[in-house]
Formats: sequence, C-alpha cells, structure tokens
Amino acid sequence: MARSPRARRGAEEEVAAAVDTSPPENHSRAMHLGDRTLAAAAALGERAAFETIVHRYGPMLYGYVRRMVADEAAVDDVVQETFVAAWRRIDRYRGEASLKTWLFRICDRKIIDSHRVRYAEPIDDRLIDPIDPAVDSDPTVVLSNTEFLTALERALAELPVRQRAAWVLREIDGLTFPEIGITLKLSSGAARGHHHRAQATLRQRMRRWQR
Repeated sequence: MARSPRARRGAEEEVAAAVDTSPPENHSRAMHLGDRTLAAAAALGERAAFETIVHRYGPMLYGYVRRMVADEAAVDDVVQETFVAAWRRIDRYRGEASLKTWLFRICDRKIIDSHRVRYAEPIDDRLIDPIDPAVDSDPTVVLSNTEFLTALERALAELPVRQRAAWVLREIDGLTFPEIGITLKLSSGAARGHHHRAQATLRQRMRRWQR
C-alpha cells in the first residue's frame, strides 16, 4: 500500500528520531528477522521493521561517517540523513546487493553531499584495543601504545579520501571488495587497488612498530 505524503513525512520524523534512541521493546520480534524480510516489511510501511534496520546498522554507519567527516558536529546529521533517505527509498530496494551495502552506498552519497570530507576522525577500539592502564601499569608500555594510536590516526587522516574509505570499509566494517565497489561506485578491482595502496602507505608509516 502506497504511503501518503503526510504519512511519509510523519514517518520520516519518527525514523529520524529513532537514530538516537535505544531499540523500542515493541519490535523485539523484528530483531530476529533477516534483512530482506525487514526491508520488505518496511516497504509496506512497517516502522518497527525499519527501526530494527536502524539499530542493526546505525552504529556501523556512525563509525564510518565519524572517520570520513571532519566536522564532528555533522556526523549525526549525515547518519540521520542516510536513514531518512533509506526510508524514502526502501520500497525500491530489490536485494541485488546486501542491505548493508545498499545503506553504505546511500551514506557515501550523503558524506559527499556534506562537503566536509577533509580529515578522518580518530579511530576507536574496534580497530585496535588500547592497553588498559589498570591491567598493565607499566608507563613505558602505555606511552608506546598511545604513540602508536596517535601515529595510526594521523596516517589514516592523511590518506586520500577513497583510499581511507576503502580501508575503513574493509578493515573495520568487514565489507568485501565487490561491496566496497558498490558503495564507492568503483569496480571491485579499483576498490581492491585503493585498499592495497592504503595498506602500503600505512605499513610504511607504521614501520616503527613492526616487529
């Protein structure tokens, strides 16, 4: 059933609000459904199904945007705009690509639209777990770990945008090269090439910590 413009606008406001909320209790059943089933339900106007999609992939998209958008204040806006756009287009999702890849592709367009792609934001512990001073109180070890993270953050920030995007999508978000290609509008080979160049640069920059 087609959604009226008024109903769509109201639903978009609710979807936008869902980006920053914890999963509601009334869609616990939807959390166990597969992506295609959720997308089909959302296309029919089931907001709970789409909220499940938001909470399933929101953290992953947030981490990606945080590394690709220089203005930290804009990160939430880009993620929210991604999901609002996805809600508007969910009835056009045909499953040719995975839902995750489809969302990342929309997100990448929103990042480009933001005109704020300059420097990556600092990585978090999903990339590498910092040494907990409470576990290892050796100040030399803690200092070395801090220096390593700082150097890695700086090296990531200096990568060309597409190389950084390919590296983050592969190493942190676990996308395949075909999926990265779809996301960045590149061939699978080009995506692999960007990742390879990023790896080579990072390996050279981080040579001091290689053993």
